[in-house]
Amino acid sequence: MEYDVSVTDELIAEALNALPADRRDIILLAYFLNMSDREIAERLNIVRRTVAYRRASSLQELKKFMEGNADE
Repeated sequence: MEYDVSVTDELIAEALNALPADRRDIILLAYFLNMSDREIAERLNIVRRTVAYRRASSLQELKKFMEGNADE
């Protein structure tokens, strides 16, 4: 996308890179650029409920990734 987002925490950056690009975009837009699900849906041309579902499931994936790598 046309936004530059800087992630300085190495573990968070690795977790985000482990996500598929479409899900990573949703997380970045929602939590780093403070966009609403409606704004993200319009930006990505998808249904708002899809954004909400992918955001929630991606957060679970990020949590699992980070818990699995917390000891490193």
